[in-house]
Amino acid sequence: MAIQETRVKGVQRLNNSINGNPKYRFHTDNGVVTTPSDAMYVYGLNVDSFYNKEVVIDYHLTTKGKAILDNITLKEG
Repeated sequence: MAIQETRVKGVQRLNNSINGNPKYRFHTDNGVVTTPSDAMYVYGLNVDSFYNKEVVIDYHLTTKGKAILDNITLKEG
């Protein structure tokens, strides 16, 4: 798992998972990170509140190098 401070430049709504759960892609100054399929914490995200804000993201990389979001919070200060 990696932690990074970055700025969210855009949020893209993706197709729901096969189980109907929401999925998002966050475009940041440091690349793209995607929410995992069927993660219940995604329901609690107000994704619009992250747009153009400094955030702290926790993520991990898949074996193919795709960044998967584990947590996102607004940067304090």
